[in-house]
Amino acid sequence: MGKKEAATRQSLLNKTTDELDKIINSTRKNKNSKAVRAGKVVSKYKMGKFILFDGADEELIYTLNHDKIKQEALLDGCYVVFTDVSPEDMTAAEAVVNYKSLMKVEQAFRNMKTVRLEIRPVYHKKDDRIKCHVFICMLAYYVMWHINQRLKTFFDANGVGRKRKYTFDYAIETLKSIRIQDIEVCGAKTKIISTPTIEQTKILDLLDVSL
Repeated sequence: MGKKEAATRQSLLNKTTDELDKIINSTRKNKNSKAVRAGKVVSKYKMGKFILFDGADEELIYTLNHDKIKQEALLDGCYVVFTDVSPEDMTAAEAVVNYKSLMKVEQAFRNMKTVRLEIRPVYHKKDDRIKCHVFICMLAYYVMWHINQRLKTFFDANGVGRKRKYTFDYAIETLKSIRIQDIEVCGAKTKIISTPTIEQTKILDLLDVSL
């Protein structure tokens, strides 16, 4: 990761300086001054913090801020988590874990808004009904969370990328094929449940659900 960030920064710096050199060495007239054109180049490649300009308009020159580049290079491959919580209340390791847990919050909002739970659109007009609608969606997400926790070992025995097979959606779709049918013969009523497959049985066992 660090090498990739360093290579990306150097590539952008090279492109920036190449275009700046062309602008500064140009003798052709342009409706925009060299300073304006240089500003557009710096904005394009987002390398302004590494460039020091001097002069103005047509007398523009620039130099690279090597101290700033070296300082930035020290952080290649690293990220910084800042919090105003005191060390007594939260250690550095706990701060990192809590920061990473924000992804779970973002995932929760995506689940709430997409086809899984469909919190929107809301067709209710009265406040109490809207609150009930949101509350039911939150309960549904709570159930989803517990399902994901119980199926964690099922998901861990998985591939990666395109080879990944077991997901929450896959588990739900797998269970959907289980059928319960009411049968009545000569006045006697009973229920017949389709025999679960091996995968269905494994999922039901992990969920601690018996048919």
